[in-house]
Amino acid sequence: MLKPIALLSVLGISGCVLVPNGEAVRALSLFNGEIVVQAPDGYCIDPATSRPSDGFAAMAGCALVSSDAVMPSKDAWITVQTGAPGTAAVAGNEATLRSLLATASGVALLSARGQPTDITVRSLMSRDQVVIVRFSDSAAAPFPGLANDEWRAFLDLHDRLVTVTVRGFARAPLQPDDGLALLEQAVYSLISINSSSSGG
Repeated sequence: MLKPIALLSVLGISGCVLVPNGEAVRALSLFNGEIVVQAPDGYCIDPATSRPSDGFAAMAGCALVSSDAVMPSKDAWITVQTGAPGTAAVAGNEATLRSLLATASGVALLSARGQPTDITVRSLMSRDQVVIVRFSDSAAAPFPGLANDEWRAFLDLHDRLVTVTVRGFARAPLQPDDGLALLEQAVYSLISINSSSSGG
């Protein structure tokens, strides 16, 4: 079993800025094709913000990041951050990770500023080797217009730790069930498109 201190070392989170872009991109290869991210229906990859060589992809409603006018029924900011090889830490350690995220040290990992006092955990769950946390962040959002509530999933993919996040917009905050459903859609789309890959 991976000890909590080891989990602390591999759960890094990246910040991002929304940058509109002309081309509509629905999928993005990370690490030269080892992992592929596919946007959910109505969403497009933001190539200007995503960093494929760093394992980071950002997605929003297509009309927000491309010339495509399509928007999802529930729009949000979605990110995928993939760790280095050998960082897989979730499968078989779901209970340990849930327990970690209930501590001050674990909660600090959810904060962009590393401040546990910014974070209020609303729920923790695990299913199908995925750990999901919903929380509110009282600190300033990564960019103006984002809501305070966030859904975040931790999972393993090709021997790498992967985090998937969903955060709604202040103009139309996501309801808890909608945020969870969108997160699960993004997670299982990621798992599905990579299920036949030989990477990792």
